[in-house]
Amino acid sequence: MRDLDLTPSLRPHGAQRMIASTILVIEAFVVFFAALVAHQLAPEDRLLTWTWSLLAALVLVLCSGLLKRGAWPYWLGLILQLPVILLGIQVTAMWVVGILFAALYAYGTFKGHQLDGEKDTVDAEVWAARAEEPDSTAS
Repeated sequence: MRDLDLTPSLRPHGAQRMIASTILVIEAFVVFFAALVAHQLAPEDRLLTWTWSLLAALVLVLCSGLLKRGAWPYWLGLILQLPVILLGIQVTAMWVVGILFAALYAYGTFKGHQLDGEKDTVDAEVWAARAEEPDSTAS
């Protein structure tokens, strides 16, 4: 299935990497703020709240930095959406926020991959056309 191939473009600043990285970092901040809320809502579970939240936020940021290493960090980012959604156990609003971030990350990652593929195709066509042109500076 070609649609599930998330191998990133060779572009240093491709749309896929930029969109996915931005969403993951913003999501890490949201997880941290959800921990602050859970700290007050569930005082008996503060150790679990902070451990889970800070670990999730840290892994989200680390995953953001790994996106240039191939397709697996994009899949890891999709898997990391689950602990974010499960923060809804302590902060009810995170059920909705987590699902929205998961949808946003999935859409942005796959759409960014499509956009990078289209840009790569256009670039290849332009470079091929330039290679076929006679060198006008030689005359």
